[in-house]
Amino acid sequence: MKSIKLVDKYLAFEFIKLFLLMVFALIVILISAYLFELTDFIIIREIPAIIVGRLLLYRLPMVIIESLSIAVLFATILSLGRFVSDNEFTALRMGGIKFSRMVLPLLLLATLISGVNYFITERVLPWSNEEYQRVIDEDIYQRSRIEEDEELFFKSREDKYFSIGSVDDQEQRLENIVVYDKRENRLISAPKGFFKDDFIYLEEGLVNLLDKGGFSKKNYSFETLELDIKRSIRDYYGEDKRPNQMNRAQLRERIKLFREGGRDTNDLRVEYHFKLAQALVSIIFVLIGAPLSIKSNKGRIFGIIASVVIIFIYYLTSSITRSLGINLLLDPFWAAWIPNLGFAILGVLLIFKEDYLNLR
Repeated sequence: MKSIKLVDKYLAFEFIKLFLLMVFALIVILISAYLFELTDFIIIREIPAIIVGRLLLYRLPMVIIESLSIAVLFATILSLGRFVSDNEFTALRMGGIKFSRMVLPLLLLATLISGVNYFITERVLPWSNEEYQRVIDEDIYQRSRIEEDEELFFKSREDKYFSIGSVDDQEQRLENIVVYDKRENRLISAPKGFFKDDFIYLEEGLVNLLDKGGFSKKNYSFETLELDIKRSIRDYYGEDKRPNQMNRAQLRERIKLFREGGRDTNDLRVEYHFKLAQALVSIIFVLIGAPLSIKSNKGRIFGIIASVVIIFIYYLTSSITRSLGINLLLDPFWAAWIPNLGFAILGVLLIFKEDYLNLR
């Protein structure tokens, strides 16, 4: 027991050392890549360096998220690969220590890293993405969200959730309006409307009164319905958020509203499931990377090549399933989780093979 604890500490130290080194290297590389993308703003548009610096700062959370999982894979393969090349792995196996037991400290560290990843994804990334887009719109292109003919989503002060398909600010016209009134538990929809001062006027619409289960128990139509939102609708333009600017709770609210309003929620559901699935990639990479790292005694060269191949295959698979999910060819849940489940099952089988079949 004492010897295995020493092995845990040694392996954890080696893993953490390589992990931090890889995170630093990846952040530098990815930030440099973003800076290269921004050279057009610097040279052609002559954007001040301070604005470019803010853009890089707001991109940092995304860069960290992208770096963490990749760094875990490199650190797993390289740290265990060193065990193999130094013949320490063989000595441990001869001492009766199972491979699954050796991997345990790496799985615990990967779980901790996944928790950090999820925290950044939920608490920091939505805000940084929103600020990044705001700087692009307002400070670089000098345009406001009010000029964009896009879908608008916001919550009023009286627990009313509004989804508006398009807004014509000049004519003050609205199209494809869905309103969920949480206080009165009713869903209001209208193909068109207009706004004036603090009021929105819906035309030729339908009101559905909902029961506790969210099902319609009664409905009636109307010619014109006036809704007081307590503020000008223009005040809400800046509050509308894109899917990558929302956390899972906010996405869940929007999905519920859109679904009750009969609107397509497929892309939102894909984003909702992917947020959690991507946060757990660190654990998946340990499961698949650990057994592959002991298949060669070539040390770090093999580790680097194996890591690149795994990353390429995993993210290619994720891109394909995401596309299938968005295009209604695959359920959003499975679109997000098939890559994780596939790699996790393969990793567990390889670990099982090493422990019980002893085939290398």
